[in-house]
Amino acid sequence: MKIYYFKNDKCSVCSAILPKVEKIAKEYKLNFEIIDVIKNPEFAGQHLVLTVPTVLITDNEQELTRFARNFSISDITSFIDRYLEFTKS
Repeated sequence: MKIYYFKNDKCSVCSAILPKVEKIAKEYKLNFEIIDVIKNPEFAGQHLVLTVPTVLITDNEQELTRFARNFSISDITSFIDRYLEFTKS
């Protein structure tokens, strides 16, 4: 699994949530990549990211889910827990 975190430097919410999402990636030992939508608009466009912050969770480059604008950290961890439990069986 991999977490993409889409942000821009002018977004205060992005700056506040980033350390929390990084912590989740470390705890679950997931690959993590930060994408600045201003510096890399092509990548954001390819993934249809239209707002920040956006958290995109993929597995084998296949999108599993995304969280955009209004979401909680527990939404992310709940999804990861459910997905990992599902893939174990």
